[in-house]
Amino acid sequence: MYHNYYFINRLSKKLSTLLTGAHLTACFSQNKNELIFGFTLLDNSPFYIQANLDSQLNLWCFPEVFNRAKKNSVNLFESIIGEKILAVNQTHFDRSFELLLNDHSALLFQLYGRRSNISLINKSKAPQSFKSKLMAPNDSQSLARDIDVSTLNEESLEALEKTFDQDIKTHLKSNTQYEQLNFNEKKAFIPAFIESMNTAHLFVTDQGLPKISLFDTEHHCFKSDDPIIACNELYKIFTQKYLTQQKKDGITRELNKKRKQAANYIEKSEAKIAHLRDRRSLEEIAHIIMANLHNINPNDAQIEVPDLYHETANITIKLKPQISPQKNAEILYRKSKNQRLEINNITENIVAKKKVIRQLDQKIAAIELTKDWKALQRLIKATPSDAPAKDLPFNTFSMTDYSIYVGRNNKSNDVLTFDYAKKGDLWLHVKDAPGSHVVIKKQGILPIPKPVIERAAALAAYFSKRKTENMAPVIYTERKYVRKIKGSLPGQVAVMKEKVLLVQPKL
Repeated sequence: MYHNYYFINRLSKKLSTLLTGAHLTACFSQNKNELIFGFTLLDNSPFYIQANLDSQLNLWCFPEVFNRAKKNSVNLFESIIGEKILAVNQTHFDRSFELLLNDHSALLFQLYGRRSNISLINKSKAPQSFKSKLMAPNDSQSLARDIDVSTLNEESLEALEKTFDQDIKTHLKSNTQYEQLNFNEKKAFIPAFIESMNTAHLFVTDQGLPKISLFDTEHHCFKSDDPIIACNELYKIFTQKYLTQQKKDGITRELNKKRKQAANYIEKSEAKIAHLRDRRSLEEIAHIIMANLHNINPNDAQIEVPDLYHETANITIKLKPQISPQKNAEILYRKSKNQRLEINNITENIVAKKKVIRQLDQKIAAIELTKDWKALQRLIKATPSDAPAKDLPFNTFSMTDYSIYVGRNNKSNDVLTFDYAKKGDLWLHVKDAPGSHVVIKKQGILPIPKPVIERAAALAAYFSKRKTENMAPVIYTERKYVRKIKGSLPGQVAVMKEKVLLVQPKL
């Protein structure tokens, strides 16, 4: 009910007792959609109206002291600074009121929720609107429509009922049988009901979205008869509690998302390790092939031989008939070695992910304990990694402070080489075979150490069609010697002044 007519009517009456005879001393803005008015009251004390017209917040506050920022502050409505307030008038049955000034102009405050606005209206000049996208009326009095509650007819009763917001309708539905009343019964009921809303306590609730209501609820945390005090309390709850909780919920939600991703990775990786360890060892199969070379005929696609590791059983082994049995065993030995390396690598990644989960749990716990906005801001600045980072379109590795980037596919290769890499960076690619582009980011003017180049070359060989070879040739050169051929497919490049390095493919 913060923008309900009956509350605004009480607010304008309270402002009338304060501002009539006062002088407007300042009008400025230092935040988007926020306007501050400064007044000197009859007793020479200061008074401010802080109007936040943001479509999401739309908060009003009335501080006795306001410290204006030294920067990013702009004066507005300068023609009325120093003018005297003659009266504060409520527009009848409309959510607006106006401050009449002694220069025959008026400041019109329209509290229309998301379309709230403040306008300066002068009959001799064009109206000025604080929110330029919303048109200011030429004459504020044209909005007025007076309804005499004591002499209601069906038409005026219908107009009056349009001032009932959802809060009033819910109250009437749950506390009276208003909808079932006939016209005469409503006519008798309305005056006393409106009078009660004009004199009732104002309740501020902090459950869910904070609000001011004319009706008592089980969840109210503050009660007052003064609409200005109620507004200030709502502003305090909204900024110090609600917005802080919203921010905490957003950060915690993002951290929990990362935690869930890490936990899922651990679960899948542990299942993969269990699968690799439970299945038959490739090294054992290679041993069985080597022990049965005399039983294998040329071009055999499979063999059934005694199992060396289970004496009572036979084992069926599939072979590649186009190569020798020894070569089949060699391939299995190589795959067994790569499998052990894969298990070791997955195990290291699991340890790293568990460490990430512990760090995330600590951050989540620290955020949950944070009580105010300033402490939360300090925590956010201290942990910038909490903010969701945009993933790079390629894989990232590091060695002794050098970053190594590996393309994921042909398009990723082009992005890495021509959009991300600098001319002085080192570019690598497996020789005479399809594979990923690899880039080492150069650090200053010092040459890239040989161990770093060898590490990147091993990655280039691993992320290529030469992955299963014992040793693979890798070319490398500075990025400036790599160019795109017009009309070529993604990932295809021309290379000059390359050197060749022979390395073992290794992740």
